[in-house]
Amino acid sequence: MIYRNINLPLFSRIDKGIFESLSDIIKEENLFFKNVAILTGNYGEKLVTDKKVKQHFSKVVLFNIRKCSNISYIRSAIISQKTELILTIGGGGVNDIGKYVSMETSIPLISIPTVLSNDGIASPVSIIKWDGKYRSLGTTPPIGVIADIDIVAKAPKEFLLSGVGDLISNLSAVLDWNLAYKEIGEKIDVFAKNTAFDSAIKLVYNCAKKRYSSLYDEKFLEDLFNGLVMSAVAMIIAKSSRPASGAEHNISHAMDRLNINKLHGMQVGFATLFTLYLHNANETLEDVLTLYKHLKFPISFSELKVCEKKFIEALKLAPFIRNRYTVLNKFSTDLLMSKFYEFKRRYIK
Repeated sequence: MIYRNINLPLFSRIDKGIFESLSDIIKEENLFFKNVAILTGNYGEKLVTDKKVKQHFSKVVLFNIRKCSNISYIRSAIISQKTELILTIGGGGVNDIGKYVSMETSIPLISIPTVLSNDGIASPVSIIKWDGKYRSLGTTPPIGVIADIDIVAKAPKEFLLSGVGDLISNLSAVLDWNLAYKEIGEKIDVFAKNTAFDSAIKLVYNCAKKRYSSLYDEKFLEDLFNGLVMSAVAMIIAKSSRPASGAEHNISHAMDRLNINKLHGMQVGFATLFTLYLHNANETLEDVLTLYKHLKFPISFSELKVCEKKFIEALKLAPFIRNRYTVLNKFSTDLLMSKFYEFKRRYIK
């Protein structure tokens, strides 16, 4: 019999107040660790102190990456302390370093995000600053992901909106994957593609059913968390970011290149509106706009606080930003600009 071996997270949990039950949750999963290394930032360090996290384990070593982000030092210190488990408590930067160190040391990691801003909370990818430049590196996904609603609900709304944008961008990315399969015969993993699509469409569906009162609605936070985890799972299955990264990410990477530098999820979520239009997925586009308006996600350049001319520069650069076939490859620069102005007249006020 033939099967695939995939390193998926063993568990994911989200609930109110579960941060104070870390050891209980770990034991419920039949996992036992005594020596733990915690990677965190300033806010996470305060949580560790206030919630008395150290009492959960026999030995705890804490690294605040805002004070020391030297990966070689952290790796050596973790090994010398005979660490059995790495906990990351914080945002994307903390988690990315934790996943990278976990891969290098073969020590399992549990991710405890304090913000739900992107699918990096469980993905097999880390963005690491190397030789002065940020690089996307393949890493080991966490064995578990735990989110406390009481904590993530305190995040600034921009970070939650970024999570929305990053998840919704899957709707565009899977269309690009379908297109690459049809146009150039790129191999497609239907299981991974459907997992990525389903993780995003649930937000759209539940918004249409008026199940979210606001961005801080408990049901919404649960769906956002679960969607981001499953988006990461789709990438693990595919062994590629393909199911969650298409033309909209190309545009975002181009924006980064031009130093626009908004939150990643805000950029890809905004770009998704245009890429859905390029795919003629107008019904999906309308549904996404309904979700965005309800959650107050930016749907204009003034709301996003991005110069339209800079965005146009990014659009022109985007088809050449990396070697990944997307809907952008179907248009010449002139035709792409024509489609953009059509889109703007119809959808961007």
